[in-house]
Amino acid sequence: MYKHAIVGFSVNPELELAVEDTPGPKKVLRKIDFCLSGSSGNVAMALKKMGSTPRLLGLTGPGFVVPGCHETLADHLLCEAVDQSEIRFMSIKALTQTNICVIPVIGQDNGVSWGKRNRIVHSDIPGALEDIYRVWDILKAGEVDVESTFSIVTGLRAVEVVFAKALLSKARFGFRVLNAKDTLCRSREFKKVLPLVDLLVLNKREFDETGKTLSELHNHGPRIIVVTHDKKGGMFSFRWACCQFKAINFPGGKFETGAGDWFLGALVSELMRLQVSVSTVTKEEFQGAVDFAARVAGKKITMAGGGNGPTRAQLR
Repeated sequence: MYKHAIVGFSVNPELELAVEDTPGPKKVLRKIDFCLSGSSGNVAMALKKMGSTPRLLGLTGPGFVVPGCHETLADHLLCEAVDQSEIRFMSIKALTQTNICVIPVIGQDNGVSWGKRNRIVHSDIPGALEDIYRVWDILKAGEVDVESTFSIVTGLRAVEVVFAKALLSKARFGFRVLNAKDTLCRSREFKKVLPLVDLLVLNKREFDETGKTLSELHNHGPRIIVVTHDKKGGMFSFRWACCQFKAINFPGGKFETGAGDWFLGALVSELMRLQVSVSTVTKEEFQGAVDFAARVAGKKITMAGGGNGPTRAQLR
């Protein structure tokens, strides 16, 4: 099984505040939990839970240094969350401050999240790019076959395209995966990164924001395109051949935060298990991987918190 994947660049500590749904303005706080999250953090957690070995690259502020030496609460919590996750992590210091997210779980509902995604420090970009390039030297030194390594960029904003290019351009012999935020999909930068992408995964809103057909997106580079549509399932276009897939629902599915990230992580994990490359995977194999990912996403929404999801054993 191919076990290696590099995931970047959206990470943050996620604070989950569980509150009793009582009448009146005063609520009872039942518990406070925190975990590694952000769209890339969620994908890395999904990969790990599914049996793979991800390496996570996360954009952080300058205060994320070493344990016990942090400038902000977000830095401290992210460090603790990374240690707790046992995922190999590299800080790419290019933000004004480390991102943070809070999810209020009121009763059994976590339909909203409160997040702060900080600005890029443009003067820090050259150093950040050097760190990204160095990852490949680390992998080769560890005798990792980079041609069977998946490179996954998630939650990508237009201002972060430079980081995606740095990672994906070095991964030209591997399996390159992109999930873009809607703000990137409607920008001119979107087309610039597509030639470096093998598998493009978008939700329905992100796909609509591109203003393009599946064929037009294929013509810019991606060989496989997946478009998810929540409880309606979704579709994928496999080298211009379009197929549908169904959502899979479990009882108690109310926690939608992070479901798309777990779908993506499960999809990549299943492709790893099959030991396929972008050139060798068949449409039937990809259909099976998508169906597995839909099952993981369906189970994940029974579990609160973006970074919390099922193992393969829990799906049986």
